[in-house]
Amino acid sequence: MVNFVEAFKTGLNSAELAEKNRNEINSVFSELNQQLKEVTDGKILISRSKFQERGNLSSMFNMENIKYYSAITAENPFVRNSEKELARWSLDRNGYPCKIVLGSETMYCQDKKGLENGLAMLLRDPIVGETLRGLQNLPLPEQAGTEAT
Repeated sequence: MVNFVEAFKTGLNSAELAEKNRNEINSVFSELNQQLKEVTDGKILISRSKFQERGNLSSMFNMENIKYYSAITAENPFVRNSEKELARWSLDRNGYPCKIVLGSETMYCQDKKGLENGLAMLLRDPIVGETLRGLQNLPLPEQAGTEAT
């Protein structure tokens, strides 16, 4: 006979580990943003966002066919609607491994150190660098109004 009590206990332990992993992943992104805030005067914020896949028109009208994906994004929090997608992102049910897809390269992050290294590689990418530089150099709303006069 199957021991459901043992399976139940294992599930609770798995849930606890998954929560710990997700909290650790969130702390890595928090540290990333803290460091970027200091060096960019708060003009760059890295997030994880959900997007709708772009598909054909028939899928737009049929809610069952709508597909979503997650991405690592950057924005200038001082400028509305400045969010830019940097890379695709996925998170395992257990938190790790998480996956960063940058162009044709896929980085599997098995733990905190792997995630830190993956995010560092993301920031070193020349296209990501161009995107971040563009976001950092966006005119702030009050600057945009004064520059036009």
